[in-house]
Amino acid sequence: MVNRYLQDLDDVFYYVYPCIKDLDCGVLHKVLYIILDNEPEKAEYISNRYGITESATKHDDQVILDSLSNNPFRAMPKLFNSDTKELFLIVVVACLLVGSIGYIQFIQRRKNKERGGNAKNIQQSVAVSLQPLAPTQQSLTVALCLVVPAYVVNKLKEQYPIDADEIENLIDNASYFLCTKVADAELVKQRLDLIEENILTVGERREVYVRIHIADGQEMLDKTVPYILKRNLPSHRQGVVKQLACLGDLSGLEKFNRV
Repeated sequence: MVNRYLQDLDDVFYYVYPCIKDLDCGVLHKVLYIILDNEPEKAEYISNRYGITESATKHDDQVILDSLSNNPFRAMPKLFNSDTKELFLIVVVACLLVGSIGYIQFIQRRKNKERGGNAKNIQQSVAVSLQPLAPTQQSLTVALCLVVPAYVVNKLKEQYPIDADEIENLIDNASYFLCTKVADAELVKQRLDLIEENILTVGERREVYVRIHIADGQEMLDKTVPYILKRNLPSHRQGVVKQLACLGDLSGLEKFNRV
């Protein structure tokens, strides 16, 4: 039961995070209106009742969280780093205020939208099920390109496998990242100032370019948020280190996402 509950909260966070990650104020207010996108009058009622405004600071949102006694959401999903925990807790508050039916319906609406579905009742669901199934998304090997400090990669070797924990650690420590098609990664590499230096002997803060190929990584393609990139790692959760090289400078990173 608890695992299912935390999974629901994680799903809500997955959908709202891109919309709130850069907000400095009004985060809780924004989340309420996103979850209740089909019931704005209910979102307005909750906001008015609890004094939740668009100008509220994160501290103001935290006061509401602290007012909830016996807070059952102290365990953070391992996928979250310290930068996202605060936002996750605000999303938890919004889910508490909306209620389980509200946020479960929100999750279902988003999943239906992702599938191209628009089912709102049992009859519509049956009608959809009778239609020919849409073709499954084609499997694709993607290139995850990262710029990280040298000390993070001192145990990696080219052409060796890398597991999910190591990949997530690289993403967490990256100052720049890009997940693209392998052919496009080759074009990107040509713009970089890669130099032949022994990574083990350079300074630990020296910036290093890492390229990892991940099979069945189509869900990671072109993602621009580190959290979502990690969440969409394929089920086998493995990759292969294809290149490690020191950077002479930061030129050629225009297509990368900067953290």
